[in-house]
Amino acid sequence: MNISELGKIGLTRNQSIVYISLLKLGSTTAQNITKESGLHSSRVYESLEKLQKIGLVGHVVKDFKKYFQAVKPRKLLDYIDEKKEIINQILPELEKIEGIKKEEINATIYKGKEGLKTIHSEMLKEDRDIYMIGAKGVIFDELPYFMPHFEKLRIKKKLKFMGIWDKKEVRDKLVKRPLFEGKAFPKGFESNAVVNIFGNKVAIVLWKKEYPVGFMIDNKDVTDSFRKWFGFIYKNL
Repeated sequence: MNISELGKIGLTRNQSIVYISLLKLGSTTAQNITKESGLHSSRVYESLEKLQKIGLVGHVVKDFKKYFQAVKPRKLLDYIDEKKEIINQILPELEKIEGIKKEEINATIYKGKEGLKTIHSEMLKEDRDIYMIGAKGVIFDELPYFMPHFEKLRIKKKLKFMGIWDKKEVRDKLVKRPLFEGKAFPKGFESNAVVNIFGNKVAIVLWKKEYPVGFMIDNKDVTDSFRKWFGFIYKNL
């Protein structure tokens, strides 16, 4: 018999060897089991102790000696049924633990104009209004072929751009576009960064000359926080 087959029900290799040796020998001493199994005596005693605990081996004392005997092979079915019963008892608690597992935070860095295209494609996939802090409007100049297509799909999906622009004159120009709304920061708040909030994602873009870098976080809790901060800033401008 292949020893590894018993491993499928949770027995170790040594425990499997000892159990099969006992089936062959019948009621016998640990010394005889050691000879039959070829295992070191310490491994035999360890295995016997464990097999007795799980009910697959019993012993009697005769003439001051312990004689061990394996239970009938059909008792292995009872052993499996006991394991099933234990699992059924703890299953509700395990499922509770699984239900409260922490949400993972995924983050990705996008470089260059192709990265910006990817971020804007994600905006369309999320299919929710987009909020911007520190908006600059330069993307329409930087991606002159991509943005018209993006805008066509955005308007078709009725996704609104809500922005807080760096400059009032840029804001005044862009709010004329369909589904564009927003306010502007006071003078002195210009920066090289813009925060885009959409769906369950936040994309922070740093405009470095002609080589922008975007850092996108995919996490509902983080995005909800940014959206709440946007609302506070927007209300108080």
